[in-house]
Amino acid sequence: MQNLLLFGASGNLGQEIGKEAITQGYDVTAVFRNEQKVKKFASVFKKTIIADITNPESLKNICAGFEIVVSALGKSVSPNDHSKPSFNDIDYIANSNILRDAQSTGVKKFVYVSAFHAEKYLHLEYFRVHHAFSEMLKSSGINYAIIKPPAIFSGFLDMIAMAKKGQLVSIGKGEKTTNPISEFDLAKACVNAIQKDNFTQEIGGETIYTRKELLEIIQKEVAPSKSIKYMPLWLFNIFLPIIKVFNKNMFDKFAFFTAVIQVDTVAPKLGKMKFEEYVKLRK
Repeated sequence: MQNLLLFGASGNLGQEIGKEAITQGYDVTAVFRNEQKVKKFASVFKKTIIADITNPESLKNICAGFEIVVSALGKSVSPNDHSKPSFNDIDYIANSNILRDAQSTGVKKFVYVSAFHAEKYLHLEYFRVHHAFSEMLKSSGINYAIIKPPAIFSGFLDMIAMAKKGQLVSIGKGEKTTNPISEFDLAKACVNAIQKDNFTQEIGGETIYTRKELLEIIQKEVAPSKSIKYMPLWLFNIFLPIIKVFNKNMFDKFAFFTAVIQVDTVAPKLGKMKFEEYVKLRK
């Protein structure tokens, strides 16, 4: 049984990666930032380590004794996340510190969840840091796997909550397409990638939706009596520079959202679960 150290275990994707890895026979240890998180996920993870991933000293020798490291670590893109660390702090610096420790302690495999087409949008902080860490991992000398989804179903959970209140807002026309993937399908891909050498995989769901269709699915399922509100893209763009002055983290999130809704982001169709099924499950 191979020892696996999991970062980002408290996130929706991290939880599913942990469950899938345990199912496939790996000896999983999850990293959490405090005892409260350990207790919250005690039913999933029997082995845990408490560490502050923003503190390099807390990560010293954390990878010792592990053959595999999986990082689903990343700052949430949810507008409801008001934590102080930035995308750079979490997605790049924290992951870089973990990687350096993995190098020094003899880790054999490092799996990282990046972002689809991150290399095409380096002017946006979210994509820049994902790409920068991916490049660092590739040149680290450790056998790697980089998994790149266009979006994960769990990223829409905030919208489900908004739809229930009649507060769901569509920015722009919503005609651009994408194929998000469930965290269940993505978790399987991440664990399966452990057995593949120096591997990069772009992976989306089997069904392609327009942005508008995704919102309509949510609203129809959770609160059909309420309606989606619409905001012109040009109007939203007026507020972006103002947001940047007062809250750089929130600006980076909204800049990310604004960019992706203006382009088609369709990855290879490998995930099986449909978005409609997911919304029914999570509503």
